[in-house]
Amino acid sequence: MTIELKVPNMACGACAKTITQAVIELDPKASVKADPKTKQVIVDTKVSESSVKDAIAAAGYPAA
Repeated sequence: MTIELKVPNMACGACAKTITQAVIELDPKASVKADPKTKQVIVDTKVSESSVKDAIAAAGYPAA
């Protein structure tokens, strides 16, 4: 399942790395593309969208 999210407060590469790590901890096989310029995160995972959003929010980056 591919999930596309907007993360308004993702501002830099370090933010993207933190978001990526949060998703990988939830699903080690997930593919994560986080782009601070567009503020978009694309996740290919078997985990539910709500779980991905929760993991990103717990890392300090709530998704819109």
